Amino acid sequence: MSRKFFWSNYQKKSAPYYGSAGRPRSKRPFEYTREEARRFRQKVFLGGSLAIFLLIFYFWFYSDNFRIRQINIEGNLQQISAAEMRGVVEAALKKSSFFLFPGNNYFFVSRRLIEKALTDKNILAAVEIKKDFPHTLNIKVKEKLGRLIWVSGEQLYLLELSGKITGKLEARDLANIGVPVIYDLSNATFDLNQPVVNPKLVDLISQIYTDFSGFELPVMELDYFKVDSAQANYVKIVTKRGFEIHVNYLSSLAEQFDKLKKSLLFGKIDLNKINYINLRVENQVIYK
Repeated sequence: MSRKFFWSNYQKKSAPYYGSAGRPRSKRPFEYTREEARRFRQKVFLGGSLAIFLLIFYFWFYSDNFRIRQINIEGNLQQISAAEMRGVVEAALKKSSFFLFPGNNYFFVSRRLIEKALTDKNILAAVEIKKDFPHTLNIKVKEKLGRLIWVSGEQLYLLELSGKITGKLEARDLANIGVPVIYDLSNATFDLNQPVVNPKLVDLISQIYTDFSGFELPVMELDYFKVDSAQANYVKIVTKRGFEIHVNYLSSLAEQFDKLKKSLLFGKIDLNKINYINLRVENQVIYK
């Protein structure tokens, strides 16, 4: 039986065409070079960016440019020196830190830790901390009074805040003593180690002595105090201009001084022509 030959089956199949959807053509050498250069530029950019970031990070947080180098102490210091207080602050700055950041960096200074370090000594009544860019701390303090001087019958007594007389002093000890001096006009004598002075009166005098400048009374400076007796409920503040200001602890001290401040601002009192100002009467300022 003869077989038929079909020319169509014999035709040579053409080679497949690989277009854009088929198998990609091999890369030429210049294409490899261009891709490697692009990757190299990316690595250089990332490395340069990281180096710049680390440099900026070091400049702001670890270099001396923003390290606290100046500590200014202001206040009525008697029981502790400014140098000693500065040492306490420096120690607190070294101990404090914020994760990896140093505690003495301007941006990470902890006011709370510094205040705690200062008040732990229990000699300060108030602490105010302010930062001055880029490397200064200004610290304003008010020291607690430890003792007062009570003068009565030409005798100087050492008075504790509890109202107890604990010792005697010589007249020369009054020079530059840095504590309140109270003159008792009754000229009474006292036995040692006895609570003989009204504690509320002592508290009033201590508050006036500590906060007097904060009341911002125009052209007034405190000199010393007078009382009529050790059990009085008021005190006579003697100013350096010679006139007296009478206040008590039965009313708010701030309110009493506020009355006086308003009267002075409105020009109602000529301080050059008065002997005393009485602030003990509610809503009144009495002067002579």
